[in-house]
Amino acid sequence: MDSSIAIVGMSCRFAGCANPPALWEAVTCGKCMLSVPGPDVERPHGARSLFDRPYPTRIGQLGDLFSCVQAMQNFPRQINAGENQDLYFATQLAFDALGDASMRAHSRELIRGTVRLGYAPPFNASTVNWLQHTAFLDQTLDILRRFLPNAPESALDEVKARLVESLPTPNAASFLLGSGFRFVSWIARECAFAGAATILDAGNLSLAAALLEAVRDLRTGDADVSLAGAVTSPIGRSYLEGLSGITRFSSRPVLEPFSQDADGTIPGEGGAFFVLKRREDALRDHDRIYALVRAISIGHNPEGDGSRMIAQALQRTGIEPRTVGLVEADGSGVPEQEAREVAAIQKIWGEHRAGGPLVGIGSIKGNIGHTFKAAMAAGVVKTALALYRRVLPPQIMPERPLEALSNLSSSAYLLAEPRPWLVGDAAAPRRAVVTGDNFDPTESIGDASSGGRSAAIVLEEEPEPRRS
Repeated sequence: MDSSIAIVGMSCRFAGCANPPALWEAVTCGKCMLSVPGPDVERPHGARSLFDRPYPTRIGQLGDLFSCVQAMQNFPRQINAGENQDLYFATQLAFDALGDASMRAHSRELIRGTVRLGYAPPFNASTVNWLQHTAFLDQTLDILRRFLPNAPESALDEVKARLVESLPTPNAASFLLGSGFRFVSWIARECAFAGAATILDAGNLSLAAALLEAVRDLRTGDADVSLAGAVTSPIGRSYLEGLSGITRFSSRPVLEPFSQDADGTIPGEGGAFFVLKRREDALRDHDRIYALVRAISIGHNPEGDGSRMIAQALQRTGIEPRTVGLVEADGSGVPEQEAREVAAIQKIWGEHRAGGPLVGIGSIKGNIGHTFKAAMAAGVVKTALALYRRVLPPQIMPERPLEALSNLSSSAYLLAEPRPWLVGDAAAPRRAVVTGDNFDPTESIGDASSGGRSAAIVLEEEPEPRRS
């Protein structure tokens, strides 16, 4: 039996892109969707973070695309009393993906389906409200006692009562929704999916982790259809502060992956969902198949060598690197990470020889920023559309590309413009690899060298005649 899993539906929302066609247009036209940070960031340009690092001067912001109409999603008011907008956003993405797969939410008949979502609750109204009523309130009173040691307890009790009155009333439903699992269960319920519904947090590899679980659900027969996705909520100052301690933000207004001038990454927001079926089921149902998921590999990179996960994913299906025409790379803009990634790619594909195959590489982060947990999701949308349309998509080109990629001896080259995806061997389908890296330490810890964790997803075109 064919073990390939078909992507039969997709949805996404990223900066300036309301759906996959809009994202594809941004990519193929070389549009930069980054914009000046909004007021939620609360920092003037050029200010330093708590870790004495610069804030980004641009962000890939969702803006109005984060707003969703709750009434269209069947939500009783009490279900989302804490107004966790992430719930509406993720649910809308799930509904949009189902619609793209010619399925619909609110089915009267239960479906043997599962939901796997890469997500981690950030600071939001649901979680902060409970902290305000507990830890923040206690901390405020401790500070007052320290600065007003002679203040009577009765006065402090009055201050506490006034503070409590000024806070939103706590609600048990909002507490549960702040954890994330409650709303992914709601998505499964509204989609009439009877199987598992789980939240996974694997950092920047969250989509790969969600996709891995969804593929297993289908291959084991635990599900006939699975929704897999990843979401990164709008980014505020508190989130930026933490991120600035583990990665470097660019001081430039553009993000040009694999540039000699790269000085850091630019954050972005958004999310995507994919509807997956076993290939034989998709063919039976006459579904549109964007691409086939052939293999997923997630794991540790000794010495920071990311080639291990790529090689492992290819070996699992017996795919030769020379048959892969596209690598949708991590391409974060962080110089050290990009240098390791290029070295890993060149280790797999080797030196170019006359008449030998080439592999084009690029990164969507130049268009929409680094969307962290949703980063690989954006890469999969782009790559699935590239396979479906048989076009090698460009990235936003740097003025000065890394020398390792502009060297004629390299089999890997940067895609500067869209080009027809030609295949020299009719027996070899078009294939691509989507990679991702976490912001893990690579320096030595004690006597052991700690590499980071990365992921690779192998996608392949559907060879059967396609549905228009």
